[in-house]
Amino acid sequence: PLVPYAPSIFTVDTAGNAAALDAGFNVISASNPAKQGQYISLYCNGLGPVTNTPASGDPAQGPPNLSSTTTMPTVSIGGQTATDVAFSGLAPGFAGLYQINVRVPNVGSGVKPVTVSIGGVTSLAAKLNVQ
Repeated sequence: PLVPYAPSIFTVDTAGNAAALDAGFNVISASNPAKQGQYISLYCNGLGPVTNTPASGDPAQGPPNLSSTTTMPTVSIGGQTATDVAFSGLAPGFAGLYQINVRVPNVGSGVKPVTVSIGGVTSLAAKLNVQ
């Protein structure tokens, strides 16, 4: 049986680093950390129903026909709730891939845990390099 929400953050390696891009569409890594106060895109799965639902297997459309989640997730970085989630929905041009655009809170530099909560369910933590 399927459940409405089963959030999970995709990772890019066996160390558990989050699949995330900076505002310039560069992969966030130890050599390119996320900057506090700037937006990043996190790539996820299991964020539930969306508006403007594409046909099964079809890629999500881009603006102005975005497929936004019907429930806004909460993102925690370094144990602090990010107060600015600018977008949550299917990543335009991809089938079944969710994207969250979020401003990184001031949490200090280093490798920080990042989680996504939606519909009362919280993902396992991934790692995010922050500067």
